Amino acid sequence: MRAKPDYILIFSRLLVGILFTLSGLIKVNDLRGFAYKLEEYFEVFYKHSGIPFHELFGPWSPMIAGVIAVFETGLALFLLVGYAKRFTAWSLLVMIIFFTFLTGYSAITKAVSDCGCFGDVIKFTPWQSFGKDVLLLLFIGYIFLKREELWPWLPHRFAGPVAWSMVGLITGLTLYFYTHLPAIDFLPYHVGQNLKKALESDPRTGIPAITDYVPTRYTDCRVDELSGRVVLLIAIRLEALGEAPVERWKRFLKGLPEGVKVVGLTASPPEVRQSWIQTQGLSVCFAPQDQTVLKAMLRSEAGAIYLEDGVIRQKWSWRSLPEGSFPTP
Repeated sequence: MRAKPDYILIFSRLLVGILFTLSGLIKVNDLRGFAYKLEEYFEVFYKHSGIPFHELFGPWSPMIAGVIAVFETGLALFLLVGYAKRFTAWSLLVMIIFFTFLTGYSAITKAVSDCGCFGDVIKFTPWQSFGKDVLLLLFIGYIFLKREELWPWLPHRFAGPVAWSMVGLITGLTLYFYTHLPAIDFLPYHVGQNLKKALESDPRTGIPAITDYVPTRYTDCRVDELSGRVVLLIAIRLEALGEAPVERWKRFLKGLPEGVKVVGLTASPPEVRQSWIQTQGLSVCFAPQDQTVLKAMLRSEAGAIYLEDGVIRQKWSWRSLPEGSFPTP
């Protein structure tokens, strides 16, 4: 006689699988953003405990972020497919306990304003994040207790290959989006954003203005990037750039048509900006910009943004900079 379906288990499996897949794919899409959030946690742990987490794990934050993103998404897919049920149940339980501790710690100490669980797509307050994880802990706890009933929803001979093929695809996408740019940009400085309007609050929409960006026209470069055709060369730290991105910049600049203004933005100090430009032989003025703002503008250590009258038309990481062609107005 066929056993009666456990609808609570089915619902828990679908809910946890879909939410973890969504959360994991958001991290995969914007791995650098997730790595920045991890660095923030490492700094907080250091301030509260005195243990130099930021020095021990900070340099490895992109790798740690990648492992977590792929592992989280892979577990969700394993759960939905019904593959490796014991490993999946145990891993989900350990992961949600860790996340619950993390969000609970953030909520109690008020050290982090947002857990980064869903990146810049969905923002949760620390207590909302903690409540979400407690709820998920209940569902995952039930899945763990019923782990022997997690039968594959595919034939056994297909479950493994399908699950591992999806993990391989997720790993490839993670590496690609990290070395280039996110496929979907949820940042305030996205393509199509009008910086002229975004820098001023609109009472009709209730959307707050972008207050952290410092327009280049107010700095020593004396370039108004909010009018005409402008290319912003972005480098978080000039002194950290290798030869490859600089050479791509040079080839990119050679292909620019007349009338396009060029100005650089970096968080490097004045003495570095001046000496670096002379050393590299670039006739580009680099203006100061806050490091956090640069990370929000472009998810790459270096690249470029093209604007027309203050509207962001295109963004490139240094690896995807066009050569010999350029967008026409």
